[in-house]
Amino acid sequence: MEMGSKKEIGRIEPQGEIYKCPSCGYQDGFHVSFRWNQEVSEGEVYLICPNCHSRFRMGWMISIPQGQKKGA
Repeated sequence: MEMGSKKEIGRIEPQGEIYKCPSCGYQDGFHVSFRWNQEVSEGEVYLICPNCHSRFRMGWMISIPQGQKKGA
């Protein structure tokens, strides 16, 4: 329960095309947000439903190589 909401963060299993919110049925895709860990230059990607604001994780992780310039 993080990222500005008291709702629990759900999980979506990566299967097929991912565009429908399992909470409310909205069918036009998701917004994307990140939870960043600056100590290891790594973050987790979260999907946010534009309709009901439910958040989901899929286990997608991103990283930025150490030494890469900010804004580059």
